Amino acid sequence: MTGEEPAKKEGEQKKSGFVFLPIIYYTKETKVAAGAAAVYYFRALGNKLNSRPSSIRTRMVYTQEGQFRMGLGSDLYFQNEKFRLESNISFKNFIDKFYGIGNKTSKDMEEKYTSRIFKLKLDFQNRVYSYLNAGIRYELENDSIMEVEEGSQLAKEQILGSKGGTASGIGFFLNWDSRDNIYFPSSGSYYRFMLTWFLNNLGSDYDFTEYRLDIRKYIPLFSSHVLAFQSYMNFISGNAPFQMLSLLGGESVMRGFYRGRYRDRNLIAFQMELRIPVWRRLGFASFLGFGDVAGKISHFNMGEFKYSAGFGIRYLLIPEEKLNIRFDVGFGNDSWGIYIIIAEAF
Repeated sequence: MTGEEPAKKEGEQKKSGFVFLPIIYYTKETKVAAGAAAVYYFRALGNKLNSRPSSIRTRMVYTQEGQFRMGLGSDLYFQNEKFRLESNISFKNFIDKFYGIGNKTSKDMEEKYTSRIFKLKLDFQNRVYSYLNAGIRYELENDSIMEVEEGSQLAKEQILGSKGGTASGIGFFLNWDSRDNIYFPSSGSYYRFMLTWFLNNLGSDYDFTEYRLDIRKYIPLFSSHVLAFQSYMNFISGNAPFQMLSLLGGESVMRGFYRGRYRDRNLIAFQMELRIPVWRRLGFASFLGFGDVAGKISHFNMGEFKYSAGFGIRYLLIPEEKLNIRFDVGFGNDSWGIYIIIAEAF
C-alpha cells in the first residue's frame, strides 16, 4: 500500500465543501455596498454521493448609505431526497422605493422610505411518488416603517401596511421536480403550486390568501447549451399590505426593473434564458422576459406587458455541484439593473 488516496474520478461529487465569497457592488440606491457570503454544502448521513446536496448559507451586506441586511438559510435533504426542509431567516434595515400600486405608475411617483423587516420561512416536503412532492409551510413577516418622505403616499397612512405590521400564514404546496441538478439544470422540469393563508388567528394583522404557480422547463441544446423557460404567476385575494403585494422586478423575475417598481395583487411573468459554456469555468447567458401586474386577473392585457432583456457572465464556483456566480445586466422599460448573485435566476 502506498498510503495515497485514490484519484478522484472526473465528475465525481464530493461529500461536502465550503465556499466563501466577498461581496462588493455599486448601485444608485446603495452607493458602495460590501459584505460577504458563505455556503457550506454537504450530504446528510446515509445519503448517496449522487444525491442532491444539502446546504447552509449566510450573507451580510452593509452599504455606504448605512443600509444593512443579513440572512441565514438552509436547504436540507434526508433519506436520499425523500424529505426536504428549507428554512430562511433574514433581517434588513433598508432604504426602499415605493411608486404606488398598479401597472401605470410613473417615475415621478417615486418616494423613499426606510423600514426594518424580519422574515421567517419554513417549508417541509415529502416525496409522494417519483418526482412528485407535497409539503406544508409557515411564513412570518414583520415590517416596521421607520421613516417616510413628508407629504408622500405612505406618510398619509392611507396605504395598507404604511403603519407597519405583521403577516403570519400557513399553507401547503405541491411540486414536480425532475431537474438533473438544482443549481444549474440542463434537463427536466420543475412545477410548483403554493397556497398560503395569512390569518388573524395566527397573529397576523392582515387577512389574505396568496396563490403562486412556478413552471420551469430546461432543454439541452448542442450537448452543452441549455435553453430555460419559466412561467411565474402570483395572485392575491383579500387585503395584503403593500410590502407583500406581487412585485415585478429584482434579481430573479424580470431583471432590469427595480424590485417593486410595479406592484399589485396579481403578477404574471414569462422568461427564457440561453446558457452557453464558453471556456473552462466561464459561461455566457442571454435572457428575455415579459410580465405585468394587475388589480384583477381580468385586467391583464398582454399588449401592455413590460419587457425585460439582458445578458450575463457565469463563473463556475463549484464544478462538482455546477454552482455558478452570475454577473447579469438587465434592461426593462426605461430602466436597467446590475446583479451579482450566487446561483441562477431560475
